[in-house]
Amino acid sequence: MDASPPRYSPFADPVRTDAEILDRIGQMIPASAREWRSLVLFFLDGDARTLPVVVPIDDVPEDPEPAVIENLCWILSQVLSEQEPDASVVIMLTRPGPAAPDSNDLTWRDRMSDAAARQRVRVRLVCLATPDGLLALTRT
Repeated sequence: MDASPPRYSPFADPVRTDAEILDRIGQMIPASAREWRSLVLFFLDGDARTLPVVVPIDDVPEDPEPAVIENLCWILSQVLSEQEPDASVVIMLTRPGPAAPDSNDLTWRDRMSDAAARQRVRVRLVCLATPDGLLALTRT
């Protein structure tokens, strides 16, 4: 029987602000893993701690199909309903290029946010991650 105390992990600390979420993503996903177009889903529990599940979806198109986005958000609603009531998802779009949103990034943000609202998915943040950096894709 091992009597040593559990090891502390910085990933156990809550992420309460957008900046903290982006910092956590930077710790988890190196710049070299942001060189291709994908969607990566992170989950937070009700206390804003990162759950040990990261879901990458590779080879996503530049212009997402609305029906595909709706289906993905329905699946997310089912996954989150099995967690505690305040669990949420962080949606990260990765792609090559500069860390400045283009029209395709904003289309992803808008379609994901709208479908998530219809499916009652609690989205904590939609963000963009490129080899050049990370930024929140917030609506103004």
